[in-house]
Formats: sequence, C-alpha cells, structure tokens
Amino acid sequence: MRKKGVLIVAMIAAVLVVCSCRKGANGRGKAGVRTETVDGVILVHNPPLPLHPEKSLRFEEEIAFGGEETGPGAVLKPGNFAVDGRNRVYIYESSDGVIKAFDENGRFLRNIGGEGQGPGEFVQAFFLGFCPDGRLLVTDFQAQRTSFFSPDGDFLTSYQWADNLSVPHLILDDGFVVQTFASGRGFDSKLFLKTYDFEGKELKSWGEFVLPASKRITRSLAGGGSVTTGGRVPQSPGSVFAGDERFRRIYHCLNSAYLIEVYDAEGRLFRKIDRPYERVPVTAADKEEFLARMSRNATTRELYESMPWPDVKTVTERMFCDDAGNLWVTTNEVKEEGGKKLTAYDVFDSDGGYDARVWLAAAPQKFAAGKMYRFKEDEDTGVLVLTRYRVVWESSSRGK
Repeated sequence: MRKKGVLIVAMIAAVLVVCSCRKGANGRGKAGVRTETVDGVILVHNPPLPLHPEKSLRFEEEIAFGGEETGPGAVLKPGNFAVDGRNRVYIYESSDGVIKAFDENGRFLRNIGGEGQGPGEFVQAFFLGFCPDGRLLVTDFQAQRTSFFSPDGDFLTSYQWADNLSVPHLILDDGFVVQTFASGRGFDSKLFLKTYDFEGKELKSWGEFVLPASKRITRSLAGGGSVTTGGRVPQSPGSVFAGDERFRRIYHCLNSAYLIEVYDAEGRLFRKIDRPYERVPVTAADKEEFLARMSRNATTRELYESMPWPDVKTVTERMFCDDAGNLWVTTNEVKEEGGKKLTAYDVFDSDGGYDARVWLAAAPQKFAAGKMYRFKEDEDTGVLVLTRYRVVWESSSRGK
C-alpha cells in the first residue's frame, strides 16, 4: 500500500514537471500569467501588476541630428524620420521639401528628393521607412503617391494611390500593411487595414476596424451660404495599431477595453493579450485644457464645446514596438513629479507578458539598434532637433 502511494505521488510530480516544461517552452510559464487556447487563438491573461515592478528606465542623450541653424545639414522644420540598418538617419525637412541624410555620428551626407510634384519630389512626405532590401520608402499624403529610393538616395520609382492611405504599420519583403479610409457621405468614412504590394496593388484586406466617433456643426455665413466643421469626439473609442518589425506582427486595440489582438504578417489572429485595468475618469480640468487648445478658432471651439464627453478616458491613444519586439502601450494615466508631467507606459514582452511599467516625461518616438530617437526642443532656438539616446534599463533589486 505504501509503495502504491509513493508511485501515485511520483506520477503526479512527473505530470507537474511536464506541464511546467511545456509552459516554459512556449514562453508562457511566467508567474501570475494565465494562458488558454480558444478556437486556435492563445489568450494571455496578465495580472494587474507587471512581472517586474522593480524595473525602471532612463534615456541618456548621445547626439543630435540637424541641429545647425545654417548650412546644408540644418533642419528647421522637421517632419517624419527613419533610421536604416547602418544607423544612418533620414529626416524630412518640410521647409524645402527634401530628406536630409546623416551618418550615425550626425555628419550630414546628402539631400534626397526635393519639393514638387515630379518623379522623386514631395508635396508633403509624411512617412519614411525602409524595405528589407534597404530601399527607402516615402509616402506623400498630399500627392497621393509612394516613392522608392536606393540606399544611397537615388530615385528609383513611384506610383499613385488608388485608395486613401495613411501611415504604414509594417513593411514586408514584397509590400506593406497600411490603414486605408473609404469615404462615405460628408464627414463619414470607414477604416480598413490592407496589404499592398510595391506597385500599389491590393493584396489583402484585413477587414474593417473602428474609427472614433465624430460630430459636425453647420454655421451660416454673413454673406449667405453655410460652412460645416467636423471633428473627432474626444476620448471616443477607436482602433489603435502598432507594427512590430522584428517579429513581423500587427497589434490592434479597440481602446474601450484593455484587450490587444496580435496578428501575423498574413493577417491571422493568433494571440490576445489582456490585463485588469481601471480606466481613468475624465475631469473638468481635462475638458478645459482641451478646449483651451481650440480657443484660437471660434468655430472649432464651438464644435468641441457641443460634443458629449465620456465619463472615462480610453485605455490608449498610441501603441508602438521597440527594436527588441516589446509592445509599448501609452496609457492615459499621468502624474506630476519633480515639476514634470509623467505618463505611464505599459511594456509587454514578445510573448504577451506584462513585463514592466515606466513613467516618462517625453514620449519615445522610435527605437533602433538599442537606441531611442525623439525630437527635442532646443532651449535657445525653439527648433525641434532629432536626438539619439542610449536606453538604460535598471532594477532596484539588482545586486540582491
């Protein structure tokens, strides 16, 4: 009888070891994280607190790009930017419609393109990115055109859009995944996610997603006729996307709830991530601060004063991925500390685990090769200067 009991205990222990190994092999054996599979989709249920609450983050400034006031490397009205595989930086200079290229030490290399509507020119470049083969991809919203340049900045080809595109979220070997808008009547439109090849042909529609609610008002003009003004209802739910270049994934959150969907590059939903979360209330101060920004235009302020505000804020208005494949969720939680306004960022690892929470005074814009890049306002000139930072993660438990 005793031998039988020992055997049963041994069998139970073996089963537990096997289960533990299976969880570890799939990267989901993290303390407090519960997973299940429903209809082929892995659901990752995170605890309220991060797995590493002791983690903190700081950015150490290294170098600035285009900070000169004059000369060929001056960037006075920067737009979007990109970083290539050799850590060279490309910044769109909207004042003269060119892209300025710099090496990793901040030395000006060359101008790319120019202002205009001809081949290799820009009306308003609003996205810069790199194809896996090294080509520079530039989308021009006003010209409704996508252009390609060689790694050395030579114009290669371009095509006109058949649809109304927005910012690409993921560049693949043979195309890119981008938001598109199908216009309805008046201010009404619909939001889709689609994959296009590098000649503008639609390869796949991922389906329709959610645009935030909008409202419009019509005012009569003194000389007759009328004018209609429309805008987004503040803090109304909508779809938020992020592209992960390292693992070639798309993250989507309908921001009325803390639930994140994860798609592969083919558009297959394979994971959902959640965590308990109490949404932040909308205060009277929030409304007044928002309306103060609209006071320059009487019609716009009137529009937003007439809008119905929700009782709580959305979960997030922006998500992005770093170069290690971690997902960052910018929450609507803020606090004052040391005379600065800090925002809470939730960081999830590539398996969907809620890894850390950090509070930052300035939003990271792009990560590349272990560095972070963002625009910083020059204290003397007020010009936005693209700055590179070293990323330093720390743990209060280090050395214990």
